[in-house]
Amino acid sequence: MNTATVVTDPERQFLGCVLWMPHTTARAVLSGMRATDMADPMCSHVLQLVIEVVAAGHAPEPVTIYARATTTGHAPGEEGRHRLSRWLADTYGHTVQLPDTAWHLKTVVLEAAWRRALAEHAQRLLHAIDHSPTDVLADLADGTGPADDLWARYRAALAPTTPKEVAA
Repeated sequence: MNTATVVTDPERQFLGCVLWMPHTTARAVLSGMRATDMADPMCSHVLQLVIEVVAAGHAPEPVTIYARATTTGHAPGEEGRHRLSRWLADTYGHTVQLPDTAWHLKTVVLEAAWRRALAEHAQRLLHAIDHSPTDVLADLADGTGPADDLWARYRAALAPTTPKEVAA
């Protein structure tokens, strides 16, 4: 375990904050979040489990997340269970617990996801610019749906007004 990574990674810190929350608070903070918003595969995996647990009406405690993973086959084998258990324990144990930290980190994670979506879109355009027919290129240029969606969710996260339903 690299403690510095756990403490300085916004995605892990966000998830760590959520792991400490009661159900209703977690539900509000998770509003508008998707597992695909995470760049790190393990963070994405755990966020999906957290979303499922919260959508089922439970607090996202590490033991509940672990139980969900093992009963649904999302932590196969002894090694998979050990890796998830260690990750949850490290993240839970090294999370900074300050008021509103999760809300702030949510915006940090969503902004980073939006920037990645823009970069991916730009890469697709750059790749196609010299080789694609103009109609294909025009469609690619207009195909900003994922980035637009992330932008809207990021803007909504900047000023949460009412608790919303979790995206399951």
